[in-house]
Amino acid sequence: MPNSNSLEQNIYRNLAAQIQSGFYSKGNRFPPAQEIARLFNVSYGPAQRALKALEKEGLIKVGRGKETLVLKKPYENYLESDTFKKRILSLIDLSHSLRLFSPAINLQGMYHMDLEKELENPLPENNRIEQWRTQYRLFDNSLSALGNQTLHGLYHDINAFVESAFLDIFHVSFTEEEEKTYLNRLVNDYRTCLENCKNGKMAEAKKGLEALTDPFHITAEQYLATLPADRTIQENFSWSPQKGRTRYCDMIAIDLVRKINDGTHPAGTLLPNGAILANIYHVSPITIRRTIALLNKLGVAKTVNGVGTRVVSTENTHLSVSLKAIILGNNLRTFLEAYQLFAMTSEPFISYSFPHFPEELTDKLRQAATIAEPNVAISAITASCLQGIVRYCPLASIREITSKLTLLLLNGSAIPHVKLTIDWNRGSKKLGKALEAKDGDGFAFVFSRILNETFTIVKTHLKKMGVKNIERIAQPVMNDR
Repeated sequence: MPNSNSLEQNIYRNLAAQIQSGFYSKGNRFPPAQEIARLFNVSYGPAQRALKALEKEGLIKVGRGKETLVLKKPYENYLESDTFKKRILSLIDLSHSLRLFSPAINLQGMYHMDLEKELENPLPENNRIEQWRTQYRLFDNSLSALGNQTLHGLYHDINAFVESAFLDIFHVSFTEEEEKTYLNRLVNDYRTCLENCKNGKMAEAKKGLEALTDPFHITAEQYLATLPADRTIQENFSWSPQKGRTRYCDMIAIDLVRKINDGTHPAGTLLPNGAILANIYHVSPITIRRTIALLNKLGVAKTVNGVGTRVVSTENTHLSVSLKAIILGNNLRTFLEAYQLFAMTSEPFISYSFPHFPEELTDKLRQAATIAEPNVAISAITASCLQGIVRYCPLASIREITSKLTLLLLNGSAIPHVKLTIDWNRGSKKLGKALEAKDGDGFAFVFSRILNETFTIVKTHLKKMGVKNIERIAQPVMNDR
């Protein structure tokens, strides 16, 4: 099947990766379309098309009125495949990125799981595939507990890109006895993390998760680093949230209308040119051209060849009927999911990227921290941090994730003003102190706590607005270091 990011093709690759990893062996029952649709939170159509693609490739046999069965793996040896060879450099980068942020996300999800029920489950039998499958299920359950479809989509994309690479590397790097020892430790120590979380020992649970994650990914990175990689054919990891549901040009148009409303781009002035806008929003020039075309169509702006795009209307600056239609449905829920995801990952993302921020950016952060109005200050700091991560983080996977988060957060541009009732005076002093000391870890820690507080306020505001289906989007936990 072509390597694209359409919804059914991503589901296809994700399921093929699970078959390749041995989670479904030859002759085993394979989930039907209804079950796959629930797993990926999609309609029946994409799930059914993904199954048909698997059948066309000879990987499964779809039962007509019977069980669907697995026939074979996609690759006899994935580590020898051309697909794997084209991803070597990206897999090193992605593995390092997962070491940074997956423990934090796992901890958050673990906190919201039904831990009493989970701890009642018996330990998996001493079987390699069953133990790997159990850990996969536990991590997936922790993601589900956060109520965040966007986050689930991110990990589906990661799994589809990795396929069985990390597991295969682990298998070839260790003897059967060494792998058995690691798996027994993994199963037992993960249960200890669950117990620590249940007993409120969050710092201990976090350290335990990091200790379990590092050996697995470091093994993969060391193995991958020994392989020759042809840079001319390397394939980059790409995250495509909300496949087929929302156009990025719609989100950017909403944000530009908001900026026109608040006077950032007054009537009569020219909008920044396409190259500048593409850089600001981390999108292609084509997306910006579509955005400008939408603003022209709505009568908000007018493009003149050789001159630029001029703002022509700021009268009655509420969103037009057309733009209101754009933000209906799941857009505000998507915003809250993106906000939750950034709140959970901001500490590791900023800590890792901060040493690479130029002085100009840290000066900008210091100035933002002195702004008296919390709404303005937090908005400015958030924007600067997002831009800093996207531009200066050494890890391409984190830059990719953050660039897409930046776009998803634009959905919040349509939310009426929310007054942030937090102790900003105390928070701004802590942020300023960390910035003066060039303490990136301290700054990231304080700012992540501020984001967690503001998440609560924003979620409450959206509930009052009548936004549906946001109750399950879990409150991030504010951990002590």
